[in-house]
Amino acid sequence: MSDGATPRRPGTSLSVRLVAAALVWMLLLLGAGGAVLSTAFRQSAVQEFGHRLDALLRAMIAVTETAPDGSVSLVRSLGDPRFEQVFSGWYWQVAEPSGRLIRSRSLWDSTLPVHVAGAEERREIAGPRGEPLLVVERDLRFPGAAGPVHMLIAGDLRELNDGIRSFNRLLYAALALFAAGMTVAIIIQVRFGLRPLRRLSTDLTAIRDGRRQRLGGGYPREVAPLAEAMNAVLEHDSELIERARTHVGNLAHGLKTPLAVLQAELHDTPGRAVAEAQLRTMTRLIEHHLGRAAATAGSGRALGSRCTARPVAEEIATVLDRIHASRNIEAEIAIPADAVFHGPREDLQEMLGNLMENAWKWARGKIRVGARNAERRLILTVEDDGPGLTPEQAAIVAQRGARLDEAMPGWGLGLGIVTDLAAINGGSFAIDRSDLGGVRATLTLPGG
Repeated sequence: MSDGATPRRPGTSLSVRLVAAALVWMLLLLGAGGAVLSTAFRQSAVQEFGHRLDALLRAMIAVTETAPDGSVSLVRSLGDPRFEQVFSGWYWQVAEPSGRLIRSRSLWDSTLPVHVAGAEERREIAGPRGEPLLVVERDLRFPGAAGPVHMLIAGDLRELNDGIRSFNRLLYAALALFAAGMTVAIIIQVRFGLRPLRRLSTDLTAIRDGRRQRLGGGYPREVAPLAEAMNAVLEHDSELIERARTHVGNLAHGLKTPLAVLQAELHDTPGRAVAEAQLRTMTRLIEHHLGRAAATAGSGRALGSRCTARPVAEEIATVLDRIHASRNIEAEIAIPADAVFHGPREDLQEMLGNLMENAWKWARGKIRVGARNAERRLILTVEDDGPGLTPEQAAIVAQRGARLDEAMPGWGLGLGIVTDLAAINGGSFAIDRSDLGGVRATLTLPGG
């Protein structure tokens, strides 16, 4: 039964939230870790490349000699064939104080820009063909030389960059594989960790559908208190319902006897007609309100109750057919065997009993009781070929909150109880005209 508030949509799945949070954090850490490793490897590779050039520069210094005229020359090869290959990207160059240049064969007729340096210095420049070069250079004084000799050696950074790119590809491929593995592990961990909650949800669905009465055991320590508290609520709810039923039954039994005694005593009393009329009104009101109180006390909203509708309708039809045997009413029970009401059998008996009794009362010769399932709802219909409703009665019945027992004279108090029981069980009740010519009463109840 709705209280008029807009129903809230379910929030995002807890599993999705946990997995998404873990993945975001993992990707941030992997991205940061990958950037740090890539930067560290590049710095280490550049430093190692510089050390190689330093070693070559010291080897070049070792094979450099000064002639008597003050000129310098390299008396031996540096041992790396790339210095002999034209524009290989590996070059050396010596600038004498006089300005004369001695160059490696790889430079051919090109020169590298000279940067005056005291101590050893590293810098990056563009080579003869625009290739990136790392240069290590320094000024040295040789015995017999007229001044400082500028010595320079350069290596091709493309080799270094290719190595760094290969490392980065391998690094990011490994990180992607690691991320995929961690994603699977996170999903498995979350699903395994939330399994008790899914089991709790399944148990609650089973209770709502009437397949069980209580939550099972075996929950982990974090969930067990919740399951125990819910079981305690279910047990307390059942006790309250049973106690209310008992009180209502006792009250009904206690009132019927004094009313019967009063009715017997008024048999020969003057003015008994008025007194009997008032007594009948009292009886009628007591039955009405006790019926509604019993309906409320026997609420079908207690979890765990369910019953099939066809046997209930057939039992009621058998009894009513015997009571009204002289009228030769043809009753058609068109209820599927899988039509299930999620609520107490007694409530369904009370609702169908009232509707079918009214149909038998007003039918001329045919009654049809049908049912169908629609979106977890059970829709029951009771139709007859009687006189039906007048437009005025139909308009009153359509009004929200209208009392059917007052709007439709002759239909009795049972319809008010049907309305209350349907609402209590989370359903609704409506009346319109049947294609048989009479009334069609429709009950929409939890089922499916």
